[in-house]
Amino acid sequence: MSLKVEGCSCARCKAYLFSEDDIVYCPECGAPHHRECYSALGHCALEELHGTELEYSREKAAEAQEKAQEKTNQQQAEAEKQLDYTKCSMCGEKYQSSLSHCPKCMAPNVSKIAGLNGFDFLGGVPHDYKLDDEVTADEAKQFVGSNTHRYIPIFANLMGKKKVSWNWLAFVFPSGWFLSRKMFKNGIIVSILSLTAALLTIPMTIELNSISIVESANSFDIIMRYMEAMGQINTSTLLLQSIGTALTLIINTFCALFGDYIYKNHTISAIKKIKKQSDDVAFEYRRQGGVNLLWFFIALMVIQNLPSVLITFIR
Repeated sequence: MSLKVEGCSCARCKAYLFSEDDIVYCPECGAPHHRECYSALGHCALEELHGTELEYSREKAAEAQEKAQEKTNQQQAEAEKQLDYTKCSMCGEKYQSSLSHCPKCMAPNVSKIAGLNGFDFLGGVPHDYKLDDEVTADEAKQFVGSNTHRYIPIFANLMGKKKVSWNWLAFVFPSGWFLSRKMFKNGIIVSILSLTAALLTIPMTIELNSISIVESANSFDIIMRYMEAMGQINTSTLLLQSIGTALTLIINTFCALFGDYIYKNHTISAIKKIKKQSDDVAFEYRRQGGVNLLWFFIALMVIQNLPSVLITFIR
């Protein structure tokens, strides 16, 4: 009996049977063969299975083939799905490539932003570089969260006895920088010192504000009026002003020089503690690390406005 069949394999050579092949079926179990294969044997290749539970069945063969095809389709679908996903360069999370940022750590999807393809969040530092015996650069990157391409190389550079770098944000506004980086203890100390320095300048501000300026006076006249008033200010007021100004400069310069070193130690200490105490370190890195701009603006408002409020009450 010669038939045409698709989707089956020859019982003897196991080759896939195409529609143009010359096929014969076993008269007992129905197993398909190439005519040449069947003729060469002179009987069914599965003859020894006849009459047993393992005897060939078209229904079973069709079912097995259908399952195999479903598995193949599933694998292809998974492969296509993987092509539609990207891996976050910051935290390693996989997410849909159509998103503009990682839903886990909010890092930008560098594959969608021109000029950021291949962006190195570690700033050239190897991900397994040891910042400490227990902390790698990649772990520090996950904790720091923002501007890691600046901080991680600085952390790597501040090894051994080296403790000095320069941080412009810590110089311009140290309280806001410490608090926004969630170094609350340091931020509170710096805030108190900065407020103290600002309060020392209040007497000078009050005396200068008491100078009467004619509304029609030009800029030169105003400057000259203030210069004349400076000669009338008492020594104690000038001394307090000098101390307040000097203290502010010392605080800001110290924070600019040693801020990164303090932040590195804070990062390493926090990571060690998280790894020992938390079951979800990635979540704790994001919760305890990263940047909170709200604290920055709170510190900004307090440091800048509290002295003015006090001056209003004193007057």
